This record gives sequence, structure tokens and C-alpha cells, in this order.
Amino acid sequence: MYVIGISSGIKHGHHDGGAVLLRDGELIAAAEEERFTLSKHARGELPRGAIGFCLKQAGITIRDVDWICSPLKTYVNYRQRLTEYFKYQFGHSPKIELYDHHLCHAASSFYGSGFPEATVICFDFSGDSSSGVIVHAKGDNLRELTRFGRPNSLGLYYGMLTQYLGYQMTNDEYKVMGLSSYGSPRYLDQFAAILRPDGMSYELDGALDKRLRDREIYTSDFSTRQERIFTEKLEDLLGPRRVRGQPLDQRFTDIAASGQKQLEIVATHVTRAAIEASGCADVCLAGGVALNCKMNMEIAAEPSVGKLYVPPVPHDAGVALGAAMLKCAEAGHKIAPLEHAYWGPEYSNDSIKEALDKIGARYEVFDDPATRCVTDLVDQKTVGWFQGRMEYGPRALGNRSIIADPRSAGMKDRINVSIKYREEFRPFCPSVLFERQADYFDNTFDAPFMVVTFPVKDAVKQTIPAVVHVDGTARIQSVHRETNPLYGRLVGEFAKASSVPMLINTSLNINEQPMVNAPLEALHTYFCSGLDVLFLGPYRLSKSN
Repeated sequence: MYVIGISSGIKHGHHDGGAVLLRDGELIAAAEEERFTLSKHARGELPRGAIGFCLKQAGITIRDVDWICSPLKTYVNYRQRLTEYFKYQFGHSPKIELYDHHLCHAASSFYGSGFPEATVICFDFSGDSSSGVIVHAKGDNLRELTRFGRPNSLGLYYGMLTQYLGYQMTNDEYKVMGLSSYGSPRYLDQFAAILRPDGMSYELDGALDKRLRDREIYTSDFSTRQERIFTEKLEDLLGPRRVRGQPLDQRFTDIAASGQKQLEIVATHVTRAAIEASGCADVCLAGGVALNCKMNMEIAAEPSVGKLYVPPVPHDAGVALGAAMLKCAEAGHKIAPLEHAYWGPEYSNDSIKEALDKIGARYEVFDDPATRCVTDLVDQKTVGWFQGRMEYGPRALGNRSIIADPRSAGMKDRINVSIKYREEFRPFCPSVLFERQADYFDNTFDAPFMVVTFPVKDAVKQTIPAVVHVDGTARIQSVHRETNPLYGRLVGEFAKASSVPMLINTSLNINEQPMVNAPLEALHTYFCSGLDVLFLGPYRLSKSN
């Protein structure tokens, strides 16, 4: 049985479209639509490019697909619209099955975790007329314990904070999270009035929601990120907002710290209550708010939590996976845990060479690119690393990455300023060999998807300054040689050369552009940035020698 799961932007306000393909419960292919359209978050797009890739990867046509599965179960006429869409774009429509948005999130995390039983918590902005759910999952039974109403939304809360600080909601929340570590939570009393824990839930002050107050204007989904979503009451509580482009002063930094801290307080409170209700200490997180790695660290440290799992796609691209998993589970298929995120397109050496020759690029060829790359890294070169299948999810995990030496104190600023063209306060993450991570970080567990931060041990902070955030933490990627042999060997060879078993790892893209998919996009990023070296498969390009 072939099942395609999609997350779609059929309405203008939707984002992060993607598609996955499962065969009898086995994941074959998965990708986000932005990597094909080159428009970040693929807003308002059905995932035509991602669907086409999935079919090609499996060597099948749309007529071989048994089911198309999607969230948006509550959307009027959506099944008919999808049927017509597939007939128009692909010449045929398989059967359509619609599921609840947040149950799709929950399924993607629970089935991906491999846990036999879990408390599954979904914190999101909105979908199918609610903003999240708590589920007690056991086997194939996902029992709903509670649901968060649509206006009572942690995603909305953080979106308001993001807008208040002069950034774009549903795009720049990670900037607020990074900025928060530079501040002091001296506005915590104000935020405690804005967002309050309430049993196995929380309460967001509805008087802050402009959409609720001005119902006669906003009669449907919020459609643009540019419109203000908070009322004047937020400025009454916190003072004047930051206008986009205005310099950041300490007040705004402290507001970011306070808003982030209150999110952590509420999320850990809800987690404790959910575990008490379910009787299960192992926790799976999902929903867009689960991309907040600082919140995830606090949940992991909560004494009542046993194991914690966060998938590589907790945001809306992940509902495609969850929808397909739900259908396969219904059909009785066993679903394997998600051990890695390398499910996207791969490009042969011949196709890479063809792209290089077309543009007249000068390059060298190495049978062992990892060994040559280590020399570049030790020589303090910044390296674009393009290998194997593209990652599914927002994090580069060693196949579409920019990598560098974490021992260099100036490397963070160098990459931010001359390669990524982004804010100087933004941190970078370490890819660290799983078997060595406890030597450098406290309270560690397997974190292969770069979605949880961990405290850096005091004794090694000066050894790896480029990956230590101002708050003394790092968002790590646990590297396993079994799931990515080439990248694992690269990190291992760098460890031999430097005595440090990790690399700086950030996505191979320029700020506000999607992570690259194809060789020509990698070349564009290389030539339009300060990258020193680019490895495309076995081919090495250098701006010096």
C-alpha cells in the first residue's frame, strides 16, 4: 500500500507544505516544498514539487498510490478541492483521507519515537480550529486527554512576542529565542499576567488577541504575516513596541528573556500535569512551538519526565508524515522509528559534474572528500558540505551544511557576517559524535535532530567557544556513524586532527533563503557568500587553493 501524506498551503495563511511517501508503513521519501519552489516556507502552496519527488524516488506514478492523506479535516470542501487538484496536476486522484491537524502532529512524534507508550504534547499556533492537543499514546491507540482552544495558543503567544520585538511571526521566532539568552527576565510579572498555567492547560489573555477583538474585520484565517496580531494592551503592559529595523536596546532584550521564560514555565507545568493524567513519564513533543529548543531543554530537565523525543519536523511540514502514519497504522502496518532525517533528493556524481561543467567551474576531484575536508577545516576554512540525500526538516544535519572549526573564537561572527548575513547574536550548533557528547555537555541524551539545547561543561567552554551560546548552552546534533557514515567519518577524522569530536554545523543557505536542495543552488550560495570551500560529492571548489 502506497500512501502519500501532505501538508499544504491551500489557504493563503498556511505554510511549510511538504510531502512524504510510505510503502506498507515504511518511509521511502520526504521533503519540504520550499526546497523546490525556493520560496521559504512555501506559503500558500500545495506541495507539487515534493509530491513529484516522492513518486520519482519510489519509481511509481500517481496511479500506484492508494491514499492521499492530509490534515485540515474541518475545512469545508477540502476533500473535493484536493481531488480536483490531483486530477489537474497529476492526471489522477487517489482516494483522499483527512485527519485532525494536531493528531497528525502527535502521530509524527509518537510513531517516530519508537516508544511503546508516551505522553504526547502538541503546542502549536492553530490548525483544524484548535491550537494543540495532549494525547496518551500506547501501541496504535492515541487517546486524547485534552485540547487547547484556537485563541488559547502558545504559538499565538510567541507570535505576538515576535511581532512586538519587530520581527516577522511564523518566521523569526527563533531569533527571539536566541536573543532571549542575552537578557534578564525582569518583566516576568507582566508576562505572568499575559500567560498563566491552568491545570493541564494554560490561559492566554484574550484581550491581547486583535483577531478576537476585531471579529468583524478578521472573519476568516489570519492571512498575512505583516498584519499586527496583538492589541494595544500588550504595549500598555510592556511599553512601546520595537519598530522593524529599530536598534535593539536592553529593554527589548529583557522582554525577549521574560517572554521566553514564561513559555518555559507554562510548558513544564503542562507537561507535569499531562504526565500525571496519563501515568506515562516518556514524553513526545510536536507542533511548531516544539522547535523552541530552550523550552525543550527545560521540559527534558523536568524531574517527572523520563525520556524525551522531538522529531526532526515538529512544525507543519511534519503533519504530512503524521497523516500518512495514521493511515498506515489503521491498515495494520508496523511503522519503524525515525532514526534519521535523510529522506530528500540525492544527486549522482555525474549530475553534479554536469552542473559544474555547465557553469565552467574549476574543481578538484577526491575519492575521499572527508580526509581533504579535514585539512580545510584545520586550516580555518569555512566549508559548504553537500552530500547524499537532503534532510527532511528545518535543520541541516550534515548533508546540506556549512561546517567549520568550533575551536575558533571568531568563527561565529565570521559566518554570521560574511556567509549567512544575519544578526550577530544568532548562535551556531555543534555536530558531535554521540559517543563523545557526554564529555562536553551535561544531562545529555540522544539528540540527532538538533532540537534540544544542553548545558556546556564549564571545563570545555574555552575549547569550543564558537558553539557555546551566551547562556552557556548548545543545541547539539548527536552524530551516529551508522545513519550517516560519511559525515560520521568526517567528524571522527576531525577529532583525530584536532582532539575535538565536533564541528560547527549550520544550514547551507543564505539568510532568508531555504536550505539548498540541488547542486546549482549550492553553487549559488557558495559564489554569493564568503564561503571558502565547497564540496559537492567528491568535487572540491576553492576560492584560494
